Amino acid sequence: MKKIIIFVWMSLILSLGINAQPYQIGSTSITFNDPARGGRNIPTDIYYPATTAGNNTTVEAGQFPVIAFGHGFLIGVGQYQWLVDELVPCGYIVALPTTEGGLPPNHGDFGADLAFLIPAIQAEGTNASSVLFGAVGTTSALGGHSMGGGASFLGADNNTTITALFNFAAAETNPSAIAAAANVSVPTLVFEGSDDCVTPSAGNTGDMYNALNVGCKSLINITGGSHCQFANSDFVCGLGQFTCGGSISQAAQEAEVIQHLKPWLDTFLKGDCDQLDIAAA
Repeated sequence: MKKIIIFVWMSLILSLGINAQPYQIGSTSITFNDPARGGRNIPTDIYYPATTAGNNTTVEAGQFPVIAFGHGFLIGVGQYQWLVDELVPCGYIVALPTTEGGLPPNHGDFGADLAFLIPAIQAEGTNASSVLFGAVGTTSALGGHSMGGGASFLGADNNTTITALFNFAAAETNPSAIAAAANVSVPTLVFEGSDDCVTPSAGNTGDMYNALNVGCKSLINITGGSHCQFANSDFVCGLGQFTCGGSISQAAQEAEVIQHLKPWLDTFLKGDCDQLDIAAA
């Protein structure tokens, strides 16, 4: 029987609500270059805590964890603005590579892009000419949705530079994300929807979760959740789940994700684990 981990975060959520600093959202776009892969370009939209909202505005004082997040198949990175709007004000740098948005996507390259972005953005923190100078912390996470979720497993495969891994309705990839999951060595949190017929648990997220060998792993199945509601409204994705759109609203699904994801990230990327209580059912 698959074990589903239920988080009991009451005291932690209350304390975060009292003490959290609501940062403004700054943004910038950088095209990174990976010389190890023949000079591959990785254009990336980056959002960061800023003194004022806007493009290339001044970064806030402090050092912030980095999250590299992979988009779903034929889903633009703009469909994850809801995630940016939730995480950046809480003190996270969120990077969304725009690679592999066409046909056919190369899953292996996408996973390597996600992995490459963590040290690349951390290097921006030491670059005096970068808008992120002095603001990039040492902890990090890979994340993704659907194809990007599977690619996040590929990027985490034997990756010792990251701190944690999370994803939404991860899809099996080529090369196999299920096989890659066995080589993940960091705390991992995966989400799936009970009404997801695009990437059902068997053969996708569930098998990736079961393949994980890490002691700290958690799976949250959102009752009534669908595949595409992990992203904002998207026509192409919606066609794929025409007969299984879920029985809860998009707002409800996003709220459930954030209820669990924020405290989990704060625990593993910021070391804020007061009153963290994980119960298994």
